[in-house]
Amino acid sequence: MIQLQAQLAEASASVSPPFLSDKELAEVLVITSTWVRSHASEIPGFERLGSYYRFRSAAIEHWLGSLDRLLEAAQVSALLKVPASWVYANADQIPGVLRLGRYLRFRPDTINEFLGGSEVVQ
Repeated sequence: MIQLQAQLAEASASVSPPFLSDKELAEVLVITSTWVRSHASEIPGFERLGSYYRFRSAAIEHWLGSLDRLLEAAQVSALLKVPASWVYANADQIPGVLRLGRYLRFRPDTINEFLGGSEVVQ
C-alpha cells in the first residue's frame, strides 16, 4: 500500500499542473508578471478567471517546447562566448530565439542541442 502511494505521488509530481498563474509564467519567461498580464491575450492558452490570469500548461509547453526557464541574452552570450551585443544583433540566426516585445529569450533545449551539435573550428 505504501509503495502504491509513493508511485502515485511520483506520477502526480511529474505531471505539470493544468494551469499556470501569471507569476509562474513570468518565472518561466524570465519577465515581470506585469508584462505577462499586459500581453496575456497574445500568449497561447490564456484564460481569465475573474480577476485571475491563468494559462494552460499544455499550450505553454507546446509554444515553448517545455516549461523550463528560458535563457536571457546575457546567458546565451556566455555560452557562445560572444558579447551580448552580438547576440542581440544576430538573434534571428540563433536557433530557439523567442521575441517577447523588446525582450529576447531563448529556449534552453534548443540552445543545448545547437551547442552539442556544432563543432568549434580552431
